[in-house]
Amino acid sequence: MLKHPLMRRVLLLMTIGLGWPQSSVMGAEPRTHWAFLPLDQVTVPEVKTADRVRGEIDRFILQRLEEKGLTLSAEATRTAFVRRVFFDLTGLPPSPEETQSYVLDNSPQADEALLNRLLESPHFGERWGRHWLDNAGYVDVQGLDNDAAIISNTENKWLYRDYVISALNRDLPFDRFLLEQLAGDECIDWRNVDQYTDETQRLLVATGFLRNSADDTSANELNRRDVHHQILERTHEVVANNLLGLTLQCCKCHDHKYEPIPQTDYYRWQAFFQPAFNPDKWLQPAARQLPNVSAAEKKRIEAHNSERDQQIAAVRSQIAATKLPYEQRLKELKLSQLPEPIRADTLAAVQAPANQRNEIQKYLASKFEESLKVKPEEVTAILSEDDKHQITERESQIATYAGQKRTFQHWQAVYDAGPVTPTLVLNRGDPLLPGQEVSPGMLSVLENHLANNPADLVAVGDSSGRRRALAKWLTNPESAAGSLVIRVRVNRIWQQLFGRGIVSTTDNFGVTGAQPTHPELLEWLGRAFVADGERLKPFLKRIMSSSTYRQSSVRNDEHSQQVDPDNRLLWKQRVRRLESEAVRDSLLAVSGKLDRSVGGVPVPVEPRPDGSFVVKKEGLATPTSAFRRTVYLLSRRNYHPTLLNVFDQPNLATNCSERSISAVVLQSLTMLNDAFVLEQADAFGDRVLKNGDARDVRIASAFELAFSRQPTTNEAEWCAAAMNREVEFHRQTNPACTDVEAENRAMIRICHTLLNTSEFLVIP
Repeated sequence: MLKHPLMRRVLLLMTIGLGWPQSSVMGAEPRTHWAFLPLDQVTVPEVKTADRVRGEIDRFILQRLEEKGLTLSAEATRTAFVRRVFFDLTGLPPSPEETQSYVLDNSPQADEALLNRLLESPHFGERWGRHWLDNAGYVDVQGLDNDAAIISNTENKWLYRDYVISALNRDLPFDRFLLEQLAGDECIDWRNVDQYTDETQRLLVATGFLRNSADDTSANELNRRDVHHQILERTHEVVANNLLGLTLQCCKCHDHKYEPIPQTDYYRWQAFFQPAFNPDKWLQPAARQLPNVSAAEKKRIEAHNSERDQQIAAVRSQIAATKLPYEQRLKELKLSQLPEPIRADTLAAVQAPANQRNEIQKYLASKFEESLKVKPEEVTAILSEDDKHQITERESQIATYAGQKRTFQHWQAVYDAGPVTPTLVLNRGDPLLPGQEVSPGMLSVLENHLANNPADLVAVGDSSGRRRALAKWLTNPESAAGSLVIRVRVNRIWQQLFGRGIVSTTDNFGVTGAQPTHPELLEWLGRAFVADGERLKPFLKRIMSSSTYRQSSVRNDEHSQQVDPDNRLLWKQRVRRLESEAVRDSLLAVSGKLDRSVGGVPVPVEPRPDGSFVVKKEGLATPTSAFRRTVYLLSRRNYHPTLLNVFDQPNLATNCSERSISAVVLQSLTMLNDAFVLEQADAFGDRVLKNGDARDVRIASAFELAFSRQPTTNEAEWCAAAMNREVEFHRQTNPACTDVEAENRAMIRICHTLLNTSEFLVIP
């Protein structure tokens, strides 16, 4: 039955539409309209515990909880809340001053002021940009990255990373954000302008979104047609997974086994991208990158440089003419030192081309050629003072001309590689078995009467316009495809704030994906996102202002545990472990060493002989570059700094829509013994020691820095007892150690211990 096209269409509409309660999905009627209704036309449920309601989100959550006899947990403490908000919006812990400022602010506007301030922080884009870079599969290297010792950096690829961070800091609406990344090159006539503007750079760099698939075709042995197809396929498969939450790989060879997606749809989707990644007109990576100057400007630069080269050549000829008489004099002197009978024959031998010498000439050349050569320093030594002065002036002139030459760099952009060629369905996915030709088109299950026709959308400039048509389709919330994109987006935003999406399979909204826990809420969130102008910041503020988000993660409720042991209905906030980047950034923030500068060239990393990976200390741009935020470290596909690796930094063969979280022994061992962690623990301790001389003040300072709270009485007593033992140990093992030194060393050990607690590694 599922082979029938209509049944396949109905099934996927019911599954990824997410418009019906979970209990009635299979019996629901197929949707005929995918558009989001205005928020004022959406029915929000009534609930019994209205006193816990801060907004509509709480009503949807409470409705499901009350059905099970549950309710929300109490609100988190103010110290826990401020720490949670800082990590969720900036990926950094609050300073003690920031924590105290919020905790002591009893005004009704305190929460809103905190959210507004962090949403405007430049670190907001770094935090949320990292989430999007995961979804896009961003790395700084070009190829498969299968050799730890070989790092194939790609010129200026990091500009795309900075574009994402900047766009999120500016709160660029999501529809525009997608349009620029999918088809920025098709939004302007960049090929025919005299000079590139800042807008031109932004739009071209944005298309680096499509340059994240591994491309090793710079190696001639891999510059093959089958590899060209693989790169094209990986590119459009990642886009489908990122934006639509669907996996298309099965359709490459046959109709999808589970989803209602026929094989022809795979190639119709591929046709949008083929003009840019054309297997018939393949561009190797070096040829694909774009000069960061316009064609007209490039011609001017090349003409300017050619003129300077001619001037340099003319001056060098003058220098050579000045030196020539001296060189001839030295040659004659050297030749005169040979026996007179062989002078002429030796001169003829060294002047003859090596491959044309006879046996006698070969012998003479081997014996005397080196001794007859005139070395530059020999010429310089016998120059007259006037000629020396003249040559020095001319060499200075050459340096001036060389310094006047202009250079340009390259951007990793995407653009159509020449005229469009046919897209063919490949039998069993084999490029050697081409089949029928297809035109670009949306997945048939996502087509409806509201969808744009690609033929109606023409790009600006010399381009096929296909990707711009696709972008318009995907950013139209009135279309089936566009509304699905919104649902996938808001579900991933929810996942970042609650540790799990409403649809837990964030990369699979299809038949085989998980059912939504709160389908009506997901629909409402999609409508709210559209109502917010598809801007991330007000949407985050909506969610983070809810009682659902603000509730405590600490609740020992036996009844709730029995009814909903996995907390799928959100009767308490989920404790979330920090991602690998946030672990490293927190260590640097607490130690006081964090370099908060934004953007720029990646900080290099390198493998060590012992198998570890670390930041490369040599050749850094500034002395503090090694302590920049982790998002600015060189991002590799398979090899990551050791600290990041043990805390589940994903390997990006394609992309990552959800970070995995593990608890393994290596994490504890790394936090105890890693050189970087020990360095930050020492700096953390030194920072605490500067905050006062009294032990209780220092212990309180350490807790405020590490956990954003004061220690409890028991914790303070435990720390004091541990310090006493540590001080006594130092006295016994090192009699020369003074009491002050022993006390200071003990405080540093306490700081290192705090970094090794679970509390340091989680968002409360």
